[in-house]
Amino acid sequence: VASSSAANERLRALEDIEREIGAILQNAGTVIPELSKGKTRERLLDRQAAAFTASVQHVEAELSAQTRCLTQGKKIEHF
Repeated sequence: VASSSAANERLRALEDIEREIGAILQNAGTVIPELSKGKTRERLLDRQAAAFTASVQHVEAELSAQTRCLTQGKKIEHF
C-alpha cells in the first residue's frame, strides 16, 4: 500500500509538471506575436521572459527530482 501511495504521489507531481509545461507554452504563445510586431513593449517582454525562464527552471528542477526518485527509489519532496 505504501508503494501505491508513493506511485500516486509521483503521478500527481508529473501532472503538476504537465500543467506547468502547458502554461509555459501558453506564455510563449503570447510573447511570440509581440516579438513579431515592429514596436515591442520592452518592459512587458522582460516580465514575460522572466516568467518564462522561472517556469522552465521550475519544470527542470521538478523533472530532475522525479528522475532521481525513479533511479534511486526515494520519495520526492515537492518544492
